[in-house]
Amino acid sequence: MTAVAEAASTQAKPRERWTDNKWVQRAIVWGALLALYELLAIILGDFYLASLEDIVSGFGQIVEEGRIPTVLTSLEHLLVGFALAAAVGIPIGVAMGRSFVVDQVIGMYVRGLFVTSLAALLPLLIILFGVGFRFQVAVVFLFSVFFVIVNTAAGARAVPRQLMRTAEAFCVSPTRRFTAVVLPSSLPYIVIGLRLAVANAYTGMVLAELWVGVGTGGILKNMGQNRDLPKFFAMVLLITALAAFSSYLIRVLEKRLMPWAKEVRAA
Repeated sequence: MTAVAEAASTQAKPRERWTDNKWVQRAIVWGALLALYELLAIILGDFYLASLEDIVSGFGQIVEEGRIPTVLTSLEHLLVGFALAAAVGIPIGVAMGRSFVVDQVIGMYVRGLFVTSLAALLPLLIILFGVGFRFQVAVVFLFSVFFVIVNTAAGARAVPRQLMRTAEAFCVSPTRRFTAVVLPSSLPYIVIGLRLAVANAYTGMVLAELWVGVGTGGILKNMGQNRDLPKFFAMVLLITALAAFSSYLIRVLEKRLMPWAKEVRAA
């Protein structure tokens, strides 16, 4: 009887079409976008848009001209700023999420700066830090830290009350409650905040260098002013690919370290 039921359920399942595969769908969408871009490049001309073939050759020219070490130097600034954002943002976010007093004292400033255009603060940062290493790190820090704080605070608030009551019923110490209940429950939100922050950190990195005309941002500025579009688009795609890879790497680590956090990732 069981075998008959299994056979019936197998026959009842609709046959999956090849177009239902997500990779096929992505290939169709991206293929259509690339075809549309190439058509626009032909219509508008190389003064406005570089063709796909020219962009591919632009990658080779970037490597030949020795631009990759400059990108790596910019990534060093990004890593320092992002690491500081994580080190500062996670404790503040946990404190905001678990303490009503802390949230009332600094929460409104964090939320205000979170929705503020941080580019408007760049002149002030130049006055405070100059135009060197500290300025670039400070910009990356500001562009990423608020994503970490806001998401960490949301995770700290989302700790199930039943778990906290159970820990209190067993007379678990506050330190132990934090390490065994609050932190594991908040960790998926923290990782999501880091993933969003690292993407925004790349924006801060390029924007800071555009303002002072150095590093990767300076290269992009010169290429744009000289209408060197093949290399310009190639450099933009390289930075975009690095940002996407960084976000993807954090996502992979999240899946491996926290396979139980599927519901949070879906949300």
